[in-house]
Order: sequence, then structure tokens, then C-alpha cells
Amino acid sequence: MSMQFVGNHAIPPEVGIAAANRGLGQAKAVHRVPHRVGTAEEAEKEKKTDLRNGLLVLAAIAGPLVLALLLWWVTGSAGLGIGVGVVLALAGWGAGMYFMDRDGGGGEERERVYLFSEGFALPPQGEVPARAFTWAEVDAIHRVVTDNYVNGQHIITVHVHKLVLADGDLVVFRGTEQPGKASPTDVLQLGPLLQKEIFDRRLPPAVDEINAGRTVAFGPLALSTSGITTPGGLVPWDSVRDLSANAGQVVIAPAGGRPWACAIGDIPNFEVFWVLAEDLRAQH
Repeated sequence: MSMQFVGNHAIPPEVGIAAANRGLGQAKAVHRVPHRVGTAEEAEKEKKTDLRNGLLVLAAIAGPLVLALLLWWVTGSAGLGIGVGVVLALAGWGAGMYFMDRDGGGGEERERVYLFSEGFALPPQGEVPARAFTWAEVDAIHRVVTDNYVNGQHIITVHVHKLVLADGDLVVFRGTEQPGKASPTDVLQLGPLLQKEIFDRRLPPAVDEINAGRTVAFGPLALSTSGITTPGGLVPWDSVRDLSANAGQVVIAPAGGRPWACAIGDIPNFEVFWVLAEDLRAQH
């Protein structure tokens, strides 16, 4: 088997073999993004780890600030309190980011994601061999973008793209970025590519289902020509007063009723959902 290249990057032989065995076709791109493959239970544990790491970073920053105020109060010296607080806060920030990167990272080669015309492949990790997945076996994608703030200041954004496979397993890609700095990973490039590949394949069958008079489910929501269904029941399209998406949430406000909100990250194939929802509402 001849070696394949994407730009100047050689595709490892084991990755090329796995991709060929699954019929992934031509290599198109390679990006570096930390990733994990596992079950929903393992993903939930990872989510809790992310929350823990976020709290650690907040504590690493907030703790020194509290100490600075105490020093100021005890010594009466604002300069001493502020100086010590700034030094400790920077040290705490650095330590917190180190642990976040350590928990979510790995060797650069192990974090590579190889995109092909018909799917994607992941390099070996430890005793796990290279794996390849077709776009057809991806049932859904969940996109979660979380901005984290301290004292009103934006400090870091976490990007998570979770692919749900037909067998129930998950492939989770995760990366971070800080204001004014380039992301240490390629998550900002990989995410839109994953969304487009899945959107292009999931929109047509969803449209066919709607046109056939059936209801299409998107997690806690469902769409049909009759209206949009929430956990509270069906809201006919002519009764939808507001349908908006911002700040990471979709808000549905029925006429004469209370608005209902749902996190965008909880809606599988959100881009497909949104295109259909806006089109159906416009028709009524």
C-alpha cells in the first residue's frame, strides 16, 4: 500500500489501512484535536471532569484575590495586597491550565484526526489500534460551546463536538481557546467540517420524512408540518410567537404561554433542526 499525504503530512500506514478497509476514499484533511471514543457513561464522566477542571481554574484565580483583600485589610497596604494577589492569581491560572491540558491531551500524533471523503480515521492510542468510521454510521452530532467568565471577564471558551454512532458509542472532540490567542488545537477548523459532512447527509432524509407527513425527533424536540413538539406538548406553527437561538439556547415562546428553553448542545443535529424549524414556521 502506497503512503498517502495530506499536504506535507504523511498518513501513518496503520491509519491508511484502517481507512482503506472501511472504504473511506480519498484523504482530504488532517487536524489536531484531542478526542475520545467510548460510551455515553464515559462521556458523562468526562463532562464531570471538565466541570471539576473549570472549578479548579476558578478557585485558582478567586483564591488569591480573596487573599489579596485580606492582606490589604490586615496591613492597610493596597499595593502589597494587589501585588501578592496578582502574582498568586497568575501562578494559579498557569497551574489550572496545565492540569486542564494534561487531562484533555495526549501526544500530538495521537490527537490527529484524518478526514476522508467518506469518513474519518483516528490514530492508535495505547493498546487501541487505529480506527475508521464512515459518515453514514454517524447518527448525530451535538455541538457545545461554553464561555467561562471570572468577575465578568471572559477567560476561556471550551468547544465540544460529540458524534453519536449508530451502535450508541460516542466520538468526542474537545478543544479550548482563550481571548486574543490562537487555539492550541484545530478544533475551530475541525468542528465546521464535521457539522457540514453530517448536515449534508442528515438533512435530505429529514426533509423526506417531513414531506411524507411524519414527525422527526431531535432529542427533546420534534418537528412536523403541524408544529413543534416540546416536553410540554405540541405547539402549532401559527401559535409560535417566538423561535430564536442565542447564548447557547433555543427559545420557543407560544402565543399566550410561557417560553420554553433548551440548550443547543442537547439538540442532536442542531443545524438540520434549525433549517427545518425556520422553514416550517415561515410556511405558516
